[in-house]
Amino acid sequence: MKPLVLVTLLFPALLTGCAPHKYHAAPIAPASLAAGLYARSLDDPEFRAWVKQNEGFQTSAWPLEVWDLQSITLAAFYFNPDLDVARANAALADAAIKTAAMKPNPSVSFGPGFQGPADTQFIMGLNFSLPIETAGKRGYRVAAAEHLSEASRLQLGQVAWTVRSRVRVALVDHIFALKSVELLQKEVALRGEYVQRTETRFRAGEIPLPDVTAARIDLFTLRQTLSIAEGQAETTEAALAAAVGVPVSALNGKTFVLPGADQPPQPDALPPQSIRAAAVQNRLDVRRALEQYEASQSTLQLQVAQQYPDINLGPGYSYEEATNFISLSLSSVLPIRNQNQGPIAEAEAQRKLAGAQLLSVQSGVIADTDKALAQYTASYTTLDGATKAIRLLEQQEQSAKRLLQAGETEQFTVVAAQLQTSVAERARFDALHQAQLSLGLIEDALQKPVDLGGTVNLPKQAPR
Repeated sequence: MKPLVLVTLLFPALLTGCAPHKYHAAPIAPASLAAGLYARSLDDPEFRAWVKQNEGFQTSAWPLEVWDLQSITLAAFYFNPDLDVARANAALADAAIKTAAMKPNPSVSFGPGFQGPADTQFIMGLNFSLPIETAGKRGYRVAAAEHLSEASRLQLGQVAWTVRSRVRVALVDHIFALKSVELLQKEVALRGEYVQRTETRFRAGEIPLPDVTAARIDLFTLRQTLSIAEGQAETTEAALAAAVGVPVSALNGKTFVLPGADQPPQPDALPPQSIRAAAVQNRLDVRRALEQYEASQSTLQLQVAQQYPDINLGPGYSYEEATNFISLSLSSVLPIRNQNQGPIAEAEAQRKLAGAQLLSVQSGVIADTDKALAQYTASYTTLDGATKAIRLLEQQEQSAKRLLQAGETEQFTVVAAQLQTSVAERARFDALHQAQLSLGLIEDALQKPVDLGGTVNLPKQAPR
C-alpha cells in the first residue's frame, strides 16, 4: 500500500505543477508612457500600415499634408487612448464568457490513519467527489456573459462614435477659427483704409471729429477681436490634437479641410419622423441597453435554476484491517431553510431596472433628435438670412464700383460698401459655423454621418 499512498499524496501536486498558465510581470513606467505620447506623429509608418487595413480609405501619397474628416478620424481611432480602454473592456467581457463556461472541478480527499493501541492496524481512505450542475445553470451563465460581451462591443462602437464626434467638433472649430482670422485680417485692412479716408475728409473739413473718433475706436476694437481670434485658433488646434490623441506638434505643417462645409443640407432633407426612426434603430446605446436587458433575463433564469441543488457524485475507497472497501455516495444541499428567494428577487428587480433603463435611453434618443433638429433648423434659418443679406450688400458694392468708374462717387463710398460686405461675410461665416455644429448634433443623435463625408469603418484592434 505504500506506493499507493505515495501516488495519492503526489497526484494533486503533479496536477498543480502542470498548470498551463504562468504569471508574467508587466510593469508600467509613467515617464516612458508620457514620452511615447509626446513622440506620437501623424507621419508614423505603423499608423500608415494600420490605415491600409481600412477599405474605405485609400491614399497614394504619404505622409499626408491635407487631412479631412475621414483621415483625421482614422488617426483618432488609432491614437486616442479612450478606444484602448474600450477595447480592453471588450476583451475583459470576452474573457468572462470563458469563466462562465467553466465546469466545476472534482475534488479528492485522502485520510491515512491507524487503529490501536493494542493491535496497530493501518487505515487509509480515499474519496473522490464529482460536482454535477443541474437545471442548465451553466448555460444561463454563459448566455448572460455573452449578452454582456455584446454590450461591451457595442460600448466600443459607442466610444468610437464619441471620439469621432469630438474630432468633428474640434475640426470644425479649428477650420472656422482659421477662416475667421483670415476674414478679420481682411476687415482690419479695410477698416484701416476707412479710417485713413475718414481722417482725410476730416482734414478737408467735410466731417466732424466725432466721426473720426468713432472710426478709430471701431478699428481698435476690431484689432482686439483679431488678437482674440488668433488665440482661439491656437486653442482649437490644441483641442483637435487632444481629440485625436497626439501632441500639438504633430499637427504642425498639416492642412485641414472639410469638403462641403459651405453647403449644409436643407432642413427639408432631414424629415423628423425618418430621423427619429433611424436614431432609435441605429443608436448603439439603445442596442447596448437591450443587450443588458437580455443579460438580466439570463441572470434571472440562473437564479431561478439555483432553486434546484447541484449533485455531488462521490466514489470512495478505504483500506482497513487488510480489507478493501469501495463506496459510492450521492450528496446534495437540501433546500429547506431557503429556496434562493433573495437572489431571485434581486434578479427580478435588476431586470425591471434594465427595462426602465432601456426605455429611458430610447426616450433620451428621441428627445436629443428633436432638440438637434430644432437647433439645426434655427441655425440654417439664420444662415439663410445672412446669405441673402450678403447678396444685397454685394450688389450695393458693385453699384458703388460702377459709380466710381463713372466718376459719380469717390473711393470712400466703395471702401464703406466693401466694409459692410466684409462685416456681413463674418456674420454669415459665424452662422455657417453654428449650422455645422448643429449638423454635428444631428449626427450624434443618429450616430451616423449625414454630411458629404462617408462612414469610417473601425477595425477591431489597433496594433501597437
